[in-house]
Amino acid sequence: MFRKLISLLLVFSLVLPVFAKTSFIYADEDDDYEETYEDDDGSDYEKSDYEKCTQDRDKEACKAYTSNAQSSLKEIENQIENAKNDRDAAAALANEYAQKAESYQAEIDSLKVQIAELEARIEELQIQIEENEAKVAALNDRVKKRMVESQKSMHFNGYLEFILGSKSFSDMLARVYGVEAIVSKDKSDREALLSIISQLNADRQELDESKALLDKDYEDVVAMQAEMIAMQEFYEEEEIRINDELDQMTAERDNIYESFDDLRALLKTMGVTVNSGFMPAVHNSWISATVWNYDPDFLSGAWHLGVDYAASRGREIHAPAGGVIIRADDSCYDPGYLGSSCGAWISGGGNQVYLMCEVDGRVYGFIFFHLNSVYVSRGDYVLQDEVIGTVGSSGSSTGPHCHIEMYYLGYGDLADYLSMGWNATFSVGRGYTAYSNRCEAGNSPPCILNPEYYLPAN
Repeated sequence: MFRKLISLLLVFSLVLPVFAKTSFIYADEDDDYEETYEDDDGSDYEKSDYEKCTQDRDKEACKAYTSNAQSSLKEIENQIENAKNDRDAAAALANEYAQKAESYQAEIDSLKVQIAELEARIEELQIQIEENEAKVAALNDRVKKRMVESQKSMHFNGYLEFILGSKSFSDMLARVYGVEAIVSKDKSDREALLSIISQLNADRQELDESKALLDKDYEDVVAMQAEMIAMQEFYEEEEIRINDELDQMTAERDNIYESFDDLRALLKTMGVTVNSGFMPAVHNSWISATVWNYDPDFLSGAWHLGVDYAASRGREIHAPAGGVIIRADDSCYDPGYLGSSCGAWISGGGNQVYLMCEVDGRVYGFIFFHLNSVYVSRGDYVLQDEVIGTVGSSGSSTGPHCHIEMYYLGYGDLADYLSMGWNATFSVGRGYTAYSNRCEAGNSPPCILNPEYYLPAN
């Protein structure tokens, strides 16, 4: 997608030379000029619309060029918007994977503790096993030593002599039982120790199996965490890459806008009217009152911050540019009357619609008052020339018309301005305060404009 966009920008830059490097020809209207240039090799080639416009002052070429330029700018804006969405999606995914990696770390830490505890218990069992094995070995040595000694000093005849040498029968029995007791005690001790060793080995085997399972879980979780970290790093790099491309695209767009503004200024000196990007809002209308003051005979001293487009009741009102509806209300009766305070946000405005739009990289706000019907709702995206309502006389009004106010909010993206929470006056104020914030008086945005310059009666 981005390669395609960069290609588009490169192609567009070829047909949009930098104005600082272009020599404009301000010839009289009647001067003759050639339709073709001679190339370096002496061959002829046809001039572009841009060259015809800036050098030959061909008005039709100017209009064709600006129309194509606006279409190209719109395409670039769409590509930038898509890139921003891709960047935001990459950032969201990077954050998501970072959180998953962090959650795995808690599990890894827990498994480490469990594994350490099992290793300590296994080590403790191993020590006990070795101690008991040492006891068995000692017992075996003692028995073997006793048997060796008995073989040396008490062979079979000696054993009989030991038994038969008893002084009495009871003494003989005591000697027999004594020998058996010694042998039996050694055997019992050995069996007990072997039983303990067997149990300890069984316990250790169980612990070894448990540790093996924990080790497997640990390896799995570590692998999952590594995968999450890899995905996080991938999307972080993707975000950086898209941001770099956005910077390039935005710089290219800004250069085009700057050149386009220079072209507008040039065309103005040529008497060429360039489409500003807006369309008439009320068709088949006439201007019954303009800015900034009412006629003293009507409402002396009252500030009129918009233009009244008079038309028959029910005449359609069109969006002068595509944008987003940020307010819409149809709670007032139509017709109203002079002095009525009905109006959801601005008293006396009757049924109202607020539109924010972006044209040529600049963001504007519109307010439409006194509507008969409202066809849009807050949050709706409307296309240029789409019908948003009809002319009425709701609120403080003496007859059917649409009062339109226009505000310049600043340079940039519509999405950025939509999130700023504008009030009902677009932060310009009402009455004399709004008049003092006129754009034509040199005020910085937000400031108020004269709609008549942009939305002629039609």
